[in-house]
Amino acid sequence: MSAFPNFSNFRNYIRTELTNRVDNTLKISQLNCWTKITSGVGMAMVSNPDYPLFKAAGSNSGIYGNESSSGTIGTDWNGAPISEASGQGYRPSPVVSSMEIDEGSGTLSRKASFSITAFTREQMELLSEYYLEPGYSIFLEWGWNTPAGVGGLVQSSASEIAQFQSSHVSNEKRKASDGQYDNYLGFITGGGVSIDGDKWTIDVKCTGYTELPAYLLTSETGNQKDGEDAKSNTASLFGTGWIAKSGATLGEKRWMAVFNALPKNRQTIPVKLLYKDKKKAAEIANEYSYINFDEEVSEKINENTAHDSFWDFGKGDVEVNGETVDLEKGTKIVADDRFIKFSTLMIIFNEIGIDGYQLGGDVEKIVKFEIQTKYTTCAAFPKIFSMDGDRLFIPNSTAPKLSLNKVTGNSSVESLLGEPVNQQIGNAQFPRTKDITLPSKFTGGSNGVTLIGGYYGFLNDLYINFDFAKGIMETPNFFIKDALYQILNGISSACNGMWNFQIQEVQTESGKSTELRVFEMNSISSGVPEEPYEFNLIGSDSVFIDSSLDLDISGAKMNQVIGSRLSKQDKKNGTNKGAQINGDASRIPGNLFSSKPDLLNIEIKKKEVPTVDEETAAKEDKDAAKEQMLNIVLGKARFYPKPELEESSNMKGDLFNYCVLGAFNDSSLFSLMKHDMDKAAADKSTPSPLMPINFSFSIHGVSGIRRGDMFRVNGIPTMYKKGFFQVLSVKQVIDGMMWKTEVTGGYRNS
Repeated sequence: MSAFPNFSNFRNYIRTELTNRVDNTLKISQLNCWTKITSGVGMAMVSNPDYPLFKAAGSNSGIYGNESSSGTIGTDWNGAPISEASGQGYRPSPVVSSMEIDEGSGTLSRKASFSITAFTREQMELLSEYYLEPGYSIFLEWGWNTPAGVGGLVQSSASEIAQFQSSHVSNEKRKASDGQYDNYLGFITGGGVSIDGDKWTIDVKCTGYTELPAYLLTSETGNQKDGEDAKSNTASLFGTGWIAKSGATLGEKRWMAVFNALPKNRQTIPVKLLYKDKKKAAEIANEYSYINFDEEVSEKINENTAHDSFWDFGKGDVEVNGETVDLEKGTKIVADDRFIKFSTLMIIFNEIGIDGYQLGGDVEKIVKFEIQTKYTTCAAFPKIFSMDGDRLFIPNSTAPKLSLNKVTGNSSVESLLGEPVNQQIGNAQFPRTKDITLPSKFTGGSNGVTLIGGYYGFLNDLYINFDFAKGIMETPNFFIKDALYQILNGISSACNGMWNFQIQEVQTESGKSTELRVFEMNSISSGVPEEPYEFNLIGSDSVFIDSSLDLDISGAKMNQVIGSRLSKQDKKNGTNKGAQINGDASRIPGNLFSSKPDLLNIEIKKKEVPTVDEETAAKEDKDAAKEQMLNIVLGKARFYPKPELEESSNMKGDLFNYCVLGAFNDSSLFSLMKHDMDKAAADKSTPSPLMPINFSFSIHGVSGIRRGDMFRVNGIPTMYKKGFFQVLSVKQVIDGMMWKTEVTGGYRNS
């Protein structure tokens, strides 16, 4: 099973099936789809009831019933017909009119919906007992009217269907049918009934077996064991006096401060005792897991720079790179933000989340559930930094040092960047500086995936603003998946939206647990992927029912495109003024777009009115300008004490000896630094991050296409043959006897 967004290719049986359909209109024209819907309560409905294979047993199995009742509703586990006791006679059996399935990771389906048309009120009421009860399990099957498709049908029994909680079993079924059969196991989670004349439509919504826990609510006071109430599960706080005398390590003291700061509804006994858990203590009771949780330390540093007392005269000061920088009286160099390591936060999330759930009420089949981010990597570049201390701190060992002592009235922000400053926190550093090959077991690749040192980092190494995370955890009941997305989208915004996080439900090999795995779509790896499958756009060789190529360029990406064009144009004229558009100077990897000069824009630029020379203006009052520039820089920067410091620690000397630069709010500077990442992608022949270019198509249904599979299309503009499309979404759509597979792929230049 491939872990999206790592690269994979269409399985061999899918390639064979698609090839067999090329220029074979006769085969295609003979395809008719069948469906079967089985309720966990014990009723199955099938389409094509006049077909011998699907005909229900018994004398009352006709499609139109008899004078006292309508046609058969379905069959029970034993194949016996289920009919209404009484009602309108000679009315047709209900039919499955449509079905849609959105595929998830590893072809474990996430969402499904289907509609049943009933022809009497009694049919509707009976069907509702089986298909409109939230929490009941549901098993959907569909396929073509071929020996391979029909041969996939599963016996209507609980023991047979229960096997499909394993993704391996489902994938083997798809393979055995050459992609002509598919199924879905989930739970009923919603629906409704509507009426149109003498017909009732029952709409049913389902959530996949693996995804359900992600959308279960956490309890208001965390996980409680049987027999516990909310009050008994609430833990007392660590007393400040007790902490001081407890003999606890510095890391344990930090955890105690963190626990005391958690939302009240998350201050439970299991959470409190995490620091004593043998498997989790190394992370929880580690002083490097937390930043700025010691008020005495931050206050001591600020006292050295604020000079707020009555007896302090003049300006405050701070030493930077061996020189003294004058500060306005009252300036506090350390911000109030507190941070917690992402991996540590996830331990807390898993503790306050869902312990597990029982499948079908079977105590022996309790499915465990947890967030797994051990191997989650993110795109990075050597000089990356956070632009928002309200969200994120990046422990970058190669980040440039901000040289406050070099501030002058005519300084540019770029000119203030000095040599690298080591802001590694404990073992956490982002980006990682060495190439690494991720385990193939995780990536799904035969040889794993190799990432380029300096251009990737582990999500677990990032630090999240504690109060930002706290605000999310304070919600009395929240969906685990939604809460996690809030965290991930928040930290991406602190890096100019450069990360595109996706969450997938992945079933472990044992089938006894489900993991929420986080993937970052813009992470780049070295090497060229294996040759993708190639579709033909038009003609007899095409298998497409319909298709489209779409460019959906966001504002940020459009700035990249325009900025790149203007930069190239200005370089030809001996300038580089066009390199930045709204602060984004990043290049488009692989020279995807045309380099033809824009003659109209060249003429417009010739007529531009010159601007006032800012440097000349600043010379009128150098001191005032320098002070103004210093205030601007300090307004953008946020400093935090190093986590290993205690109140007794020496906090004298150079600022960077005891503080880290946690954030710098300057998008222009960020874009300038990010340029290196895009260049690395081109220089090392790596596939680019996903571009805002999608190709969508629909084909006669086939099972087994996965998110992450690669493909090319012959017949679209040749510029797109430089790279490939990667499957982003798969939807199975059944309408009557027609089964379509709808696929959307995102473009990666190469």
